[in-house]
Amino acid sequence: MNDEIRSGAVDLEERERRGLASAYWLYRLLRALFRFPFKHFCHWRISGLENVPLDGPLIVVSNHVSNWDPVILACALPRQLHFMAKVELFKIPVLSYVMTACGAYAVDRGKPGRQALKKSLDILAEDKVICIFPEGTRSKTGETGEAKAGTAMIAAKSQAYILPVGLHNSRKVFSRGWFRPFSVSIGRPFRIEAAEGKRLSSQRLHELSDEIMEEITGLVNHAKEILNKA
Repeated sequence: MNDEIRSGAVDLEERERRGLASAYWLYRLLRALFRFPFKHFCHWRISGLENVPLDGPLIVVSNHVSNWDPVILACALPRQLHFMAKVELFKIPVLSYVMTACGAYAVDRGKPGRQALKKSLDILAEDKVICIFPEGTRSKTGETGEAKAGTAMIAAKSQAYILPVGLHNSRKVFSRGWFRPFSVSIGRPFRIEAAEGKRLSSQRLHELSDEIMEEITGLVNHAKEILNKA
């Protein structure tokens, strides 16, 4: 991770110590600004809000087809999400500040993610929520793909509940000069049970990752049904 990202993380920790970041005012402001057009112009459809645990550590996992996805998830879910985002985004000055102030943290997809893993576990240890796109990158086809093993590893180590979410039509939120409808389907939370003191094998992590993507894929299909019935 480069010096700019390290200094950004230090700045955020300092603001938290001084009590300036604890209210997450910027996150709430941006959330309110985007919720209005999503609700009144896009006429978004959300299913399963009752499934969201309102306290305790939580890992939100979702399919990823659009740059709108993090914004949609932040607006749809009632708890603040801390997004795991690719390190390249933190090299963009204004965007880096906004993301850091809103609780996002960097992961370098080209290197082992020990630092991202530690940061994820630290956030969950504070009973907060992290949001991960298990595929690691946006789908170019719109279909769900293969998940990386990192999400299952974090879930197993933290014993936090996983909340699967399926998004449909999010890549067309704003197209042809106007907002378009989209849907969000939220599944039931579940947890990966891991034997205390035992490390999960690579094969088992991949199996668990596949199970997570199966849950997400089912919810994507449900989100399609929601929009088709609207």
